[in-house]
This record gives sequence, structure tokens and C-alpha cells, in this order.
Amino acid sequence: MTALVRTLGACLALLAGTALAAPDATPGAAGPAAVVDATAQWITLGTGGGPLIRRERSEPANALVVGDAVYLFDVGSGVERQMVGAHLPMAKVRAIFISHHHIDHDADLGQVMASRWMFNQYTPMPVIGPPGTEAMVDHLSEAMRAVELAPIGAGDKGKKPIRQTVAPKDIALDMDTPTEIYKDDNIRVLAVTNTHYHFAPGSTQARKARSYSFRVETKGRTFVYTGDTGPSRHVEQLAQGADVLISEVIDLPAIRATLLQAPPSILPRDRLSSMIRHMEEDHLTPVEIGKLAAAAKVKSVVLTHLAPGSDGETDLSGYTNGIAPTYDGPVTVAKDLQRF
Repeated sequence: MTALVRTLGACLALLAGTALAAPDATPGAAGPAAVVDATAQWITLGTGGGPLIRRERSEPANALVVGDAVYLFDVGSGVERQMVGAHLPMAKVRAIFISHHHIDHDADLGQVMASRWMFNQYTPMPVIGPPGTEAMVDHLSEAMRAVELAPIGAGDKGKKPIRQTVAPKDIALDMDTPTEIYKDDNIRVLAVTNTHYHFAPGSTQARKARSYSFRVETKGRTFVYTGDTGPSRHVEQLAQGADVLISEVIDLPAIRATLLQAPPSILPRDRLSSMIRHMEEDHLTPVEIGKLAAAAKVKSVVLTHLAPGSDGETDLSGYTNGIAPTYDGPVTVAKDLQRF
């Protein structure tokens, strides 16, 4: 019982903590190319491209810390544990932004909602994402009705419904130019539609599903997060002059080999060619990242969402070869919990 009380106390302290201390361990330290600003830091909570779960890289998730406020950009599986590793109190999360609704980017949205509710964080938190985000929040809240009804303390009279603790908002379907989607006293967030999706014209997906990239402007620095995308003029426009470009990256030869080795029970052979084509067209290679960074004149590049990003990788050159011929600025292959 003593251990349980101690553990619960630690959880409560983290949830309600006022300080956002940087971890002392080296996994949280910035790499040689990173610039750490005490007033605004981008933390790569999870740097693996999904949907496979790995030991060494968590699923896609990022946190922007400005003062004592935390903003989450994508919430893949394991985000809450990664927040603990980065010393980020859940109570300080002001808003969540979801780039697109692939499961590796939004799997733990319900977990974050439930954790805030569990520890009495009732201020409605904006959850901003593609069309379908509002419906997703509604359905997640409904699915957790049994959790709401389960008593937590002796004589507990109940708590507010989870749905009342979140304020979801769908982003406009098509945004060809950078458009403001959020603003508070710390940050301004703009978004564009990117090229991660290619659907058959007239299909349900083409009418309803979109993927976005985000530009976050703070008083001191500007961060651009590509999310998942292929080459895109919209993203190039969004990234103009950014201090840090946080870009997805794909090692095409390695991902092709990985897909070819996948068991048919996981990747049916009749879907193999379309999956390879998706990887080739709807993600960014190092060559394409170099062209984007140079055209946008960004000051630094951080590579995340590594695909395949396999456990045990020691040679990371497949994620960087091809950038230097067009972009001569600093480039960092991010690790989990790294700060920029």
C-alpha cells in the first residue's frame, strides 16, 4: 500500500507540477545541431514511423513547450509514457493538434482525454485536427462511458463527463495557403493541406479525408512540422524562413526491403505494389527534404517519423544521404525525447 501511495503521489505531482524541467538523462539532451531555447522547445516524444510498435522508438508524437504550457502535435501510441520521460505535466497541456488520422498519429487521443479527466483537468482542451476529429472525440467519449460510471473513491458522487473536458474542432477540408487555425498568448498555428493522401476522385475518402502540415509561431522562434507528406508546394510555402523544420523522412530502399519481407498475413501480396507506391509518392526522401529546406530557406532540419526506423539501426545514413547537395544547414536525425 505504501508503494501504491508513493506512486500515486508521484503521478499527481507530475500532473499538477508547475515546472517543466529538462531531463538530466542524455536521451533528452539536444544533439550537436540542435538549438535549445529556454522559452520555446520542440520535443520529439516519438520518432518512429508507424504503425509497427518498436522498443527503441515510440510512435509519432511531439510536444512544443512554451514557458509552462505544453502543446501536443500528434499523439501516437505511448505518448503519455513519453511525456513522463520528458517531465511534461499532463495538467499543462493546452491543446492537441492532429496532422492526419492514420492510427500511428492519433492512437492515444482517448488515453490523453481519459487521463486529464481522471485527474480532474476539466478546462475544455482544444483538439484540432482533420475532418472527423469532432466525431472521433464524440465516439471516444461515448466509448468511455463505462469508465465514467466506475467509482474512483469511496462515496464518489461522480465526475463531469469526459466530453465536457475537450473542445474538438475540424480543420477546413482544403487549405492551399497557410491559414490560422489556433492562437493564444503563446503561439499562433497555421496549417496547409499536404500530399500524404491520394484517393480516387469522387471516393468517400477524397470527399472527407485530409492530411495537414503545421507552422507554429512563438515570440522567439518558428517551427514547421510536416506531419506525413509527399513533396508539396503548400508545405514549401508554409515553411518559409522557419527556424526549425521538423520533417518526416523515409529510407526508400530499406522500406522496400521491409515490405517485401512482410508475411502475406500482414501485407497481402495484392496490396504490396500499392503500398510501395504510397511510400514512394506520399512520403519525403532525403533528396526531397533537401530541396524543401533549401527552397524554404529554413535555418535547421530535424528528421523524425523514421521509416522504417527499425530496432537496432546503427547506420542512419539512409535518412540523410541526399540532403547535402541542396541544403547546407544543420540536420539532426532525432531521437525520442530530444529537445530542439
